[in-house]
Amino acid sequence: MSIDTETDTDVTPCRVCRSPVFDDEQYCEACGTRVTAGETAGEAAVPRLAAHRDERDLGDIAFVSDVGHRRNRNEDAAAIARADGRFVAVVCDGVASTANGDQAARAAAAAALGVLQPLLVAPTWPDDGELENVLGEAFAAAQRAVMLVDDDEPDGNDLSPSTTMVAALVTPQRIVVGNVGDSRAYWVSSGPVESQLLTVDDSWAQERIAEGAPPDEAYADPDAHIITRWIGGDADSVVPRVTQLAVTGPGYLLVCSDGLWHYFDDPVRLADLVPPGAPAPVQVARELTDAALDAGGQDNITVAVVSLQSSPNPTTGREQE
Repeated sequence: MSIDTETDTDVTPCRVCRSPVFDDEQYCEACGTRVTAGETAGEAAVPRLAAHRDERDLGDIAFVSDVGHRRNRNEDAAAIARADGRFVAVVCDGVASTANGDQAARAAAAAALGVLQPLLVAPTWPDDGELENVLGEAFAAAQRAVMLVDDDEPDGNDLSPSTTMVAALVTPQRIVVGNVGDSRAYWVSSGPVESQLLTVDDSWAQERIAEGAPPDEAYADPDAHIITRWIGGDADSVVPRVTQLAVTGPGYLLVCSDGLWHYFDDPVRLADLVPPGAPAPVQVARELTDAALDAGGQDNITVAVVSLQSSPNPTTGREQE
């Protein structure tokens, strides 16, 4: 995604989608077209290597993170943990127009996990107000961690490292999600309960929608994917938007970067991509990631999945990644 801030770096429109592109970027943040001089829009995709994908499978929670077809490195990061039927999932998407976006994403995810993971073994689950406070502490910790990331990237961007972040605390009965930026969380139902988007983007398009613009019109604008809040340099506020959902039927929580929802933003479309038969979360994450790759894979793709098909066994042990 792109970050909306003042800079001395020259900005020109992408030759394909007309989105703003900084002169030191190699790819358009909106459509993934290579913009380095001498390259053409029809260039071959980056060759696929095993190192281009990272997976973590903890049973009822898993994630897949893929570099995609057009990026030189993966600037997404994820962190997951589980214990006694409780779960934490964090996904961050480093802002490519800033220095060391990959490091920023990893630092934010690790810092947030460090704050949220102790809740998994707490004697009692906090009430709603306490959960919002803990999420706020996690985002503040992520901000501190990103501010320590080196802002000097050889042959890279000049803006201070920045990232988006979405973090979820999950029990079989309740989901609590906080976000800053445009990484998202979805509830994908396996039963009669409607699938739904749980987060609200901090983006130019969302601001236009809030003002009354039709969503199709807002997202068709070249500035649609410019984010208006982020974690890192020059951030005005890192207090997350918090959403809570009571779990009343079986389903999956999806926590993802825009590399997925850019192609499949509608909850019903995402639900249609989930294989039948209550598959394992890692299988769901793989299916969704592969669908985004097949649709174009212009950006990094990260999908964390929590299964709430049935109440987890409270004696299943404790793991983290």
